[in-house]
Amino acid sequence: MRRLFPLGLLLAVVAACSGAPVGSTAPSPASRGGLPAATVRSAPPALPPRAPSPYDGNAGFERLFQRLAAIEAGHGGTVDILQLGDSHTAGGVFTTRLRDAFQERFGSAGPGYMPAGKPYIGSRRADVAVTQEGKWQYFNSLNDPSPPGWGITGFLARSHSRGAAISVTPKDGLGFDIAGVTVVRQPGGGDLLVLIDDRVVRQVSTQGPAGSAQWITLPTAGQAQQLKLVAADARPVDIAGWSLDRARPGVVMDSAGVVGARVTTMDRWNPDTVALELAQRKPDLVILAYGTNEGFDPALDLAAYQERFRAAVRRVNAGPVAVIVLGPLDGQAEAAACKRVADKDAVFPCQEAPPPPGRCAWYTPPTLGRVRALQAQGARKGDYVFWDWAQLMPGACGMDRWVRQPVPLARPDHVHLTPEGYTLTANAFFAWLMDQYQGYIQPGATPPQPVATAAVPGR
Repeated sequence: MRRLFPLGLLLAVVAACSGAPVGSTAPSPASRGGLPAATVRSAPPALPPRAPSPYDGNAGFERLFQRLAAIEAGHGGTVDILQLGDSHTAGGVFTTRLRDAFQERFGSAGPGYMPAGKPYIGSRRADVAVTQEGKWQYFNSLNDPSPPGWGITGFLARSHSRGAAISVTPKDGLGFDIAGVTVVRQPGGGDLLVLIDDRVVRQVSTQGPAGSAQWITLPTAGQAQQLKLVAADARPVDIAGWSLDRARPGVVMDSAGVVGARVTTMDRWNPDTVALELAQRKPDLVILAYGTNEGFDPALDLAAYQERFRAAVRRVNAGPVAVIVLGPLDGQAEAAACKRVADKDAVFPCQEAPPPPGRCAWYTPPTLGRVRALQAQGARKGDYVFWDWAQLMPGACGMDRWVRQPVPLARPDHVHLTPEGYTLTANAFFAWLMDQYQGYIQPGATPPQPVATAAVPGR
């Protein structure tokens, strides 16, 4: 990324090139031979000073905002955003709208990093087409027996037949310039054929120590259309994720969600695989969207949860990285008595507190608000910024009210939103983040001091 230079330094460079000292005025034509004096250009007025920003001194957010500003100013560079979470992320609607919003404003640097293949029913990314041939098995980091090697996608794809293949293609026709694949070695691992546009570009052995991951970088001739992975033999091949990126300025948004996940699901991920993926992707912003499943657990140990949440933030904050925690949405549970109601179309009332035994009602689990409060409290330490997703909902029983609207913004399960609800909240989150960005950059004022950033290999 090109660094932003203070205005005074830019003026000094211009002056040095012209041979005139800073602040001096070039001699008029009259003084060089008596010709009529021409209009003399005055120096541009000094820019007003920046107002203090809450993000001054926060290296992660300063880096993020300055990289976005460089893209908007035409200086190039890319910004990588990573969102990890539960079913609200896995569903793909919220992240699709957020990805579109960023790329509409700053440009698209590609689809980014994602789980390989089709790891679960309903798995979808609106911007890519994925195909699968032959026999594949998918390991879910929520509750499957633990194979070594899970990374930030939370899934592992394993081939079970010679010729088994998975492919991914961007839908917008712009293709990709560089691809990446995370393979996980194992004793007896098979060979993997990597194809770009139906041409074999690599053959990779995945035999090795159990759980050791390797990132394969695959440059292309430009605007390639398809990445395809094929098992060369019957031995198993494990894939933790794949990526498609473009060599152009813009934003790339990596996203991965596991249905039913809690932030503690991250404890099952292989720390070496996670470190490898983060080192390759180098996210500028990490969004963590956990808390709903914890909030519906009445036996949750809140003290232990708070400490493990902090550990999860530290795990993804290989700094300087901006981290935003999306507090859980409002939600309601169904009282046990409702399961005995014969009329399945009956509309149950909603209340904030659990109803007495025998009474049927939707109610807000008490733990949900406590989880949200703990996440908000953690933000005061400065490790991350907290954004309350539930603030967009209409107060008590907000999810229930959204379910009952003429155009519902929430689903009847009182946990998930409709596509309209996820789109609305993604737009609100993007608008809030852009307000923070504009408040830091302050166009028309003295630019903030640049934050030194390292180059991102391969991007």
